[in-house]
Amino acid sequence: MHGASKVTVVALLFCLAVFYTKHLRGEAMEQYLGSRPYENVYYLPPPDWLPILSVGYREVLADLLWIKALIYFGDEVYHRSEARHIFDYADAILALDERFKAVYHWVSSCALYRPAQITVDDAKKAISYLEKGVKLFPSDGDLAWDLGATYSYELAPMLDNPAQKLEAKRKGLEQLQFAVLRGSAPPWLVLSNASMLTKLGRTEQAIRHLEEMYSTVTDSGLREQIAKKLGELRTASFTEAFTQAVSEFEKARRRDFPFVSPGLYWHLGTRPPFDGLKFILNNFDPVES
Repeated sequence: MHGASKVTVVALLFCLAVFYTKHLRGEAMEQYLGSRPYENVYYLPPPDWLPILSVGYREVLADLLWIKALIYFGDEVYHRSEARHIFDYADAILALDERFKAVYHWVSSCALYRPAQITVDDAKKAISYLEKGVKLFPSDGDLAWDLGATYSYELAPMLDNPAQKLEAKRKGLEQLQFAVLRGSAPPWLVLSNASMLTKLGRTEQAIRHLEEMYSTVTDSGLREQIAKKLGELRTASFTEAFTQAVSEFEKARRRDFPFVSPGLYWHLGTRPPFDGLKFILNNFDPVES
């Protein structure tokens, strides 16, 4: 066989080998991916590695991971999977850029509205991200709204312990009030906040909240409702104060002069402190005692 023919044969064999190798590798990869659980296809290195791997381009890598995270969650929803790695993606992005504000909104929403059975731990996990976001952005009303709503409308209904449920609503209410003041919450939340404050026994705080919002609300119908609620709460506040005053008066009467009538006690007043031993030692001098 001539030298040129040998080279041609070798070249053909090499091309065939490359072709079949590529074909076999493709089939092998398809079989591998088909045999793997859907979620295991996704992988990220530990968050601590990422700042080093970014070689100084932290924000750029954070943006790339953000795009990947959005695609990942969309695929998870499509495949009706549990989206277990949303926290890994969030941690990775925030390790590169902790002031990536959109991530706090995204991960808290995905944690609660992914295609899985949502638990108390999921709600608390979402709250942990939002609390970090609120701490970094204390003047952001949108983050306050998300945090308050998660406490009040997501976590609280899941809790069985009445004390824990009440505490969750209290924490949520603090954020919801701020969100309303920042204009980041729906207007109707003004009245909802006032009702919750009243249930928590904070009538005066509810009145102040309504008074603050009355001048900022532009909807005439809502302003009328706020004014009506203010009238009701002011009446209730006066009644509470009056009842408390009467109760304190009766306690004082029973402590000081339990043998006199309430009418007479109004004239007598509270009993002054009396130290009998000191009175005797000072020769019964009322001034010295």
